[in-house]
Amino acid sequence: MNLLKFGVAGLMAFGIAQATVKFPFPQSSNYGNASATTLTDKASAATQLQTAFDYYYSTFYRDEGTYACIRANPDDNQCFSEGIGYGMLMMVYFSNNEKDYQAEFNKLWALYKAAEDKYGLMNWKIGNADPTQVWGEYAATDAEVDVAAALIMAAYQFDDASYLTEAKTLLQNVRTYEFESNGLHKPGDNWNDKKNPSYISPAYYPLFAQVDTDGADFWNTTAMNANYALLEANSASHSTGLFDNWTNANGMDLESTYGYDAARTPWRLGQAWYWFGDTRAQVLLQKLGNWVSTQSASSVGGPISVSGSMGADHNNTFVATLMTSLSVSPDFQTKLDEYWSEAVSTTNSEANQKYFQKSMEILNGLLVSGNMPNMTTGTTAISKTAKIVSSAVKMQGKQLNLNVVSPGQVKLFDLAGHALMEAQVSAGSSALSLSKIPSGVYMVQIRSEGKMETHKIRVE
Repeated sequence: MNLLKFGVAGLMAFGIAQATVKFPFPQSSNYGNASATTLTDKASAATQLQTAFDYYYSTFYRDEGTYACIRANPDDNQCFSEGIGYGMLMMVYFSNNEKDYQAEFNKLWALYKAAEDKYGLMNWKIGNADPTQVWGEYAATDAEVDVAAALIMAAYQFDDASYLTEAKTLLQNVRTYEFESNGLHKPGDNWNDKKNPSYISPAYYPLFAQVDTDGADFWNTTAMNANYALLEANSASHSTGLFDNWTNANGMDLESTYGYDAARTPWRLGQAWYWFGDTRAQVLLQKLGNWVSTQSASSVGGPISVSGSMGADHNNTFVATLMTSLSVSPDFQTKLDEYWSEAVSTTNSEANQKYFQKSMEILNGLLVSGNMPNMTTGTTAISKTAKIVSSAVKMQGKQLNLNVVSPGQVKLFDLAGHALMEAQVSAGSSALSLSKIPSGVYMVQIRSEGKMETHKIRVE
């Protein structure tokens, strides 16, 4: 594993000034898709979403100095990689010109990088916001696609192309380790015994193609077609249009349940429909929406059998996600508003105070209220192009060799964020002795001319 990781987006985020954002919340748009349906009362929805996010931020966002994570539940020390993705997306979309969340975004991303496995992807479960506490080894693909999309959107929201550099490196690892050569997703980088429809993100693949240019054909065609084929087969196997938690490679049910995994699928299809008018997403959502429109929002409970039998869990994992299927037709406008009203009316119930339920409420609410735009379109060019501070960072025994473009400051941190060493370096080559540093993995931060980058190193 190459431990010299490049990070020009400001992973440590010490004292970086917040910038004016390009897409301040709320946007309350119709996405330019005349065929799509959004909430009728967008102004009220924006207020309701802000309240939900404020609770989420104060309850689940955990800041531990250099790093931050999204806690699994209040007072819970588990942090999942999927939560990093949800948190990064929310920090992008809830930023406005009075309060942006770029510093929080950077700390979540810093933790992701520090908690990488041998494939350069985040271990799926850690303790607290401590990357050394690996409680679940290897990566889960749903986290990576959301993190990559969040990095791309952050480049436009925060006007900084360096996030695109980070996204490209991440996507190359995702393509190599979390997708088959035929385009089908794997559930993670160390297993591939079944498939998860909710890990399929057709709205993201065109964005990935623009950043991971070497894999453009893979994202635009190979992955798009293979994973849509799985979704279409899964939907076709039952009349409700509900998706299954897990399937085989042919899209056939393994659990026959729309549960806490499958629930994310309408949101991912909704993004493709709102952003691109994707007709394959539209067809799948229309079938599901036809069934959802016959169900009272107050009676929805999960897990739901794919034949439509309701479970006992009445929460926003099911209410808010099924709501998004109603985005495909103006015939569903009343039902769409009904489902959001139910989601809001139960938002403070005990069942909806958990991290996953609240995540589904906020992410789906952002989408159907016009507050989750594709920021890569309809915006001016990014002005802060990625500027490389260093041209080389190499370890030789316990000597750190640098070659920097301009004079700057170098700091060494352990993975808990504690500063162990600080030095000033001149332009050109420098050698720093790490003889007093114990063997292990560390983060090197380089600051120069208002830019910052970090590298992961191993001291032998």
